[in-house]
Amino acid sequence: MDDNSSKLSFVWSLLKKLGSVKDLSGLRLSLPANLMEPRSNLEFWNYNDRPDYFASMGDPENDVERMLHVLRWFLCKDTKWKSRNPDLRKPYNPVLGEIFRCEWEVDNTPAPTFISESSSTPTSPSPKIRVGCLSEQIIHHPPISAFYYECKEKGVVARGVDHVAAKFTGTQLKFGAGEHNPGVFVNLEKWGEEYQMTYPWASVGGWLTGSPYITVSETTVVTCEKSGLRCIFLYKDEPFFGSAKFAVEGKVYRFDAATKSLTDISKIPESQVVATLSGQWNAKVFVKIVATNTEGLLFDLQSSTTAEKICPPEDLMDQFESRKLWKGVTDAIHKKEYGVATKLKREIEEEQRRIRKARKEPFESRFFTFKTPIIPDDDNVELNEELAKERGKPYLKEGVVIKLPTK
Repeated sequence: MDDNSSKLSFVWSLLKKLGSVKDLSGLRLSLPANLMEPRSNLEFWNYNDRPDYFASMGDPENDVERMLHVLRWFLCKDTKWKSRNPDLRKPYNPVLGEIFRCEWEVDNTPAPTFISESSSTPTSPSPKIRVGCLSEQIIHHPPISAFYYECKEKGVVARGVDHVAAKFTGTQLKFGAGEHNPGVFVNLEKWGEEYQMTYPWASVGGWLTGSPYITVSETTVVTCEKSGLRCIFLYKDEPFFGSAKFAVEGKVYRFDAATKSLTDISKIPESQVVATLSGQWNAKVFVKIVATNTEGLLFDLQSSTTAEKICPPEDLMDQFESRKLWKGVTDAIHKKEYGVATKLKREIEEEQRRIRKARKEPFESRFFTFKTPIIPDDDNVELNEELAKERGKPYLKEGVVIKLPTK
């Protein structure tokens, strides 16, 4: 039996075992090394595949343009999935307190415009700018991590927590935001704006044929309270028979009290719509501006490439840095020494269990703090409006700076 056949056999037997489990989100599967992605979850689930898009989100002078650029950046997180038949493997489960740090170097170029020739602030040629990233595993059960991206030169920040819900439905694995994950928050300092983006659900099908593929369902909703703009981006249902279509449609509208909380795209009054979107999430997404009746390309996933991360030199890495912590396992997987990799992986997991049992005090994040607890002490206590808005929103602790160590 070849390697691919043995993988398929193992996955199928695993899926049969999971058939009776309704929610897999708290299930920490320890898989053999040949089924592992040789990276930690903290690095793998990085939403900043396009840091150039990230840095330019606040460039446009027009609020509709800014909403579209925030959506464009959020869609670019799927760049890693642009293959129609991606190599789907499970990353390492991060240990409690594990961190991942990196930077990206990008050109300081203005964002493209969708409305007029002058809607983006002109940017004179300048040295490259930096975008920083810090992620930390802050809760072991359920597994939750916090992340924070920033471009200081442009005054752009994105932050949130990762808590994934997962379930098995017959022949598909479905993944979406867990109950403690309200989405991603983007702050544009120049405009005093905050955008909140919710996650859709992703499904992995094709297990039975040995050619797994990804489909996306439900909606992403992007809301900016200050500008009064909201976008509902719908991933259309796939046909029951035949191949997947990957179709999407969306509307950006100016909300009022009656339409502020809509999630159904068909309920949006046409008089409030300022832009529409159409296309395929894994190919091209087009935008049409209602006021000018002009159409343009918002994003092309197939022409997008994941930016290269700059990480600290190994000798300057923190002991809990993902790449340092899992280095032995990663090296063994790359050498196809799967027995060695599995042994080293189990040793790390057993050592972490020992540390957790020996810990006298509750774990406290080194880098992040929250105004509202991620997991409330009492589910029956209702938060006031201001505290409710702080759910899942990490802040850097005083003195924490996102910068890689240097010699």
